[in-house]
Parts: sequence; C-alpha cells; structure tokens
Amino acid sequence: MKRYMKYKYFALFFAASVSFTACKKQLEEQKPQASLDASSAYTNAAGVRAGIFGVYNSLQSSSYYGLEYNMFAELGGGNLSHVGTFPTFAQIANNQILPDNVNVTNDYNAIYSGINNANTLIAAIPNVNDGALDKNAALAELRTLRALMYFDLIRYWGGSPNGYNKAGGKGVSIKLTPTLAEADATPIPRSTEAEVYTQILSDLDFAIGVPSYASKITNRAGKNVAIAIKARLQLYREQWPEAEAQATTIISATGAAGYSLVPSASYGTIWSAKNTSESIFELDFNSADQNSIAFYYYPTTAGGRNEVGTSADLNAATATGDVRKAVNFSAAPAGKTTKFTRTATGDDNVVLFRLAEIYLIRAEARVRQNTPAKIAEGLADLNVIRVRANLLPLVSTDQTVILNDILAQRRIELAHEGHRWFDLRRYNLTSTLGISQPFRALWPIPQREVLTSGNIIVKNDGY
Repeated sequence: MKRYMKYKYFALFFAASVSFTACKKQLEEQKPQASLDASSAYTNAAGVRAGIFGVYNSLQSSSYYGLEYNMFAELGGGNLSHVGTFPTFAQIANNQILPDNVNVTNDYNAIYSGINNANTLIAAIPNVNDGALDKNAALAELRTLRALMYFDLIRYWGGSPNGYNKAGGKGVSIKLTPTLAEADATPIPRSTEAEVYTQILSDLDFAIGVPSYASKITNRAGKNVAIAIKARLQLYREQWPEAEAQATTIISATGAAGYSLVPSASYGTIWSAKNTSESIFELDFNSADQNSIAFYYYPTTAGGRNEVGTSADLNAATATGDVRKAVNFSAAPAGKTTKFTRTATGDDNVVLFRLAEIYLIRAEARVRQNTPAKIAEGLADLNVIRVRANLLPLVSTDQTVILNDILAQRRIELAHEGHRWFDLRRYNLTSTLGISQPFRALWPIPQREVLTSGNIIVKNDGY
C-alpha cells in the first residue's frame, strides 16, 4: 500500500520494530527503537498511522491474503486443481494435510503476527497525546482488522467437523495484549469457538458504534467493512435475522457510503479495474508492493509458475452464457482466471468484500428463516445475482431448492475469492470432496505450535 506511504511494522513473538520505507518526515518525532514497548512506541498521529499501515502489510503477506489464504480455500474446496509440484499444496488439494505442513504453519503464524501488530497499536493509542489523532476512529479500524483476523483463524482451525457454531466447537488462542519480548510469549490455551465469537463481536460492535469512524476508506477497512464482516460472521453462526439485518445495512447504504453491482456487460472490470462501485474492501497492491497470486496461477509462457488452475468441475458447473464462465475459466491461457492477471507487476488488488457476496448472504439468511415471506425475499436477492450473470431468474418456493442454488451461485460468483472450502463446511458437505475422515474439516494446529507450547495449545482431534 505504497500509495498511502505505508510503513512496514513487524511485531513478532519476541520483538517488534519499525522500518521506514518512505516519507521519513512523518516519523521525525518518533524515536527510533529496536524493541518497542506498547506504552511508549507511538508518540504522535503520524507514528500511529504508520503502525496501522503495518497491520495492512500483515494482511498482504503471501502467507495470508497475498496468496495462500484464499487460494487454499479454493484448492481444498475443489474450485482449483493442483497442477504444479509443491507437495504441501498437494496435501491441501487432496485434503490430507499433515500437521507439519509448512504453508499451514506459516499461514497460522502470519495471522497471529497481524493480530500482534494490531494489539500493539491498540495498547499504545490511549497514551498518545496528539490532537491530530482521532483515537476512537483509529481503534475502530484496528479492532475491525483484529476481528477479521480472528474470524479467519476460526474459519480454518476452528469450529466442528459438521460446521460452525455447533456444540463443543473448537476455538483458537485469544491474545489481546502485545507480545514484544520473550516474557510476553507465554502460551495461551485455546478458547472455545463461542468465546472467540464473543471477542470478534466485541471488536466489531465497538467499531460500528464509533461515530467518527468513516463508512468508506479506499483500500482500507471503514465502518462498512466492520458491518460486512459481521454479516458474514452471523451467517456462519446461523444467526439468520442478524445476518440479514447487517447485510441490509450495506445493501441499503446510499450516497457516498453506498454501493452498486457492476453491470453484466462489465463484469470482468471488478478485477481488471480497481475499487469499482461493487467493492467494499480491496487490499491494495502495486508494482512496488506486489503479490504472487497471478504468478502462481499462470503458466511459464505467461510469466507464471503454473502451480494451480481452475478445476474442470468448476467450469462444468457454470452454464454456457453465464458471464462469469470466461472470468473463472479463461480461454487464453487455458483454464485460469482473469480475476488475477498481472504476473509482471503483481499489482492485482485482492477483493475481500463486495456487494455480490452481501446479496448472497442476505438471500441465504432470509431463506433459512423459512417463512413464505422470507423465502420470497431471499429468492429475489438470489435472482439479482443470477440475472446479473445472464441467467434466468429461479422460480421456486421450495426452501431446499433455493438453498442449493444459493450454494451453487456462491461457488461460481465467488470463485477464486476464498469461500468454497468454508461454504462446504457450513453446509456440512465436505464429504462431497471425497473426505472420509470428518476431522479433516478442521485444519491441523501446526505441530510446531503444539510442541513449543508444551501441549498447552492443544491439537485438533484426529491429527
């Protein structure tokens, strides 16, 4: 995110440091330190802004949204095929992940590193005395990002074999204070899934309740992102009326805070352009601050390494005439996606939330309430997405028929965006991937984390 004069702030389990990459004047009042104490690391608004951009840098990691988090949800969920050589990718594609899988370990640690970055800022901000800093707005943004990261941990490593928000669901370790030195790194036992949700909702409700927290911030998490996260979370938690209400807030937003679907004829511009009218939250990349997504998709003849490609099954599931077909399964190079294309510059933005998903969230939340009125309203939302895709509206009053089509439309509409594995978990359909061991619906807690914690961090069952 160089366009925001981003500074890369790395806070690992034993130290945190600030690295200056541009516009040194912003931090002239910030004393350089090799090890930062949360109570004194930041002394002014400029320093806090630098730290916040460091949290976004954590999201950009190749072990997070910069490559693997979304890609692995598509690979494990059957939307991608593994056509490359990495054995750790093959484990994910085959849903036979070993506890020492290095990519899974790195993904887990990348998210916790981002949480630690956020925790460091959250602890420091109350002590900053600078009238240029809106403390509550800064805290709201950070707590929105922390909520997203804890939710992302739960989506892979938590829940139950039969879905989310079930009795006895597994959680993750909740850490809300910064880890800046070895003494801070005492292992924390895993909380329950319900306890993690309580923390996520606490962060989101705080953020949504801050009046000065801007609804939209380009390439950053404004208040609407907090609302969108809450809508997605409540869908996973099967809190249908609440999921519907949060989705409606986004769909009903107007003026500068509003969104609109990109027209059918321009569907591909959601990714070929940046920050379209449909985008709620895009993670920004540019030629000086790149990701590797297109590189991993595309063949060597197009400047890539050809590690993954769109599965034939996804292509077959998409009707002829559907405008999404060519975007999800390209003709040249064959069998790739045009949602990520920039192999040379690596500056494809990663769209984390967009309006189409919110329509599908509301459609499902309404239909799940299973009254004639709600089913009709949910069907109308579903048909907004079908018609935009150049499909005929679905005509049905049967809840099961409509829910099955919502799942099918989510697969095609949100392909390559990191939803398929989690949707199959929510619907308790991981067995359709050939998984005969239900425990594999949860990823393994990395073996290294279990061992170095002295088994205080307990592994997931079956591993």
